[in-house]
Amino acid sequence: MKIVYVDFVRFTPTETDLFEGYDLIVPFNNDANSDIKGYLVKASNTSELQKKLKKAKGFVGVMSEDLKVNREAVMRRKVCVILDFEGRKIDYTTIKMAKDKDVIIEVSLSKFLRVKGLKRAKLLDETRLLLKLLLKFKTPFILTTGAENQLEVRPRKQLYRFFYFLSKDGGIDCVELIKLAKENSNRIFRKLVDKKYIMDGIEILDV
Repeated sequence: MKIVYVDFVRFTPTETDLFEGYDLIVPFNNDANSDIKGYLVKASNTSELQKKLKKAKGFVGVMSEDLKVNREAVMRRKVCVILDFEGRKIDYTTIKMAKDKDVIIEVSLSKFLRVKGLKRAKLLDETRLLLKLLLKFKTPFILTTGAENQLEVRPRKQLYRFFYFLSKDGGIDCVELIKLAKENSNRIFRKLVDKKYIMDGIEILDV
């Protein structure tokens, strides 16, 4: 089976941008002019989340520093993914709920480029714990660049190599992690591109 690689970014790509190794780039930038794009919802509290979700459509991603917002988001039918950045707060309960609600957890690389020193060390530890929980609960996740601009984009092989060694250093099954990341990438691609796809094992048949 051919693996299809998907990346999520936060800016509007141009024809001159290079995305080495990816088959589909999904911009979470509500100004993006693209056939395939994400709808970005930023919220600092649950009231703001609920208000903005009323207008949201399509492949909806939520970005918040508030743990309560992210927990509420996974319970909302419209929400497809909890987006990652250096300030995101997410816990054991939210990850478990995301599995039950089939909400994707993004794990991005670019957040590590924006912090240094102790903050980066703390972020590495937090991400290792997150990866352990994602594997434990089999919560859907995607490994992305999460780039906010073209300078933060990294080739797909570099992205996967980074998370391979990050998980290996944390005593995580790095082979299983990458295997699931690839399977999830295929699944997300189908969800975005294949109009007949509803969920695993359920498709619209021609009659």
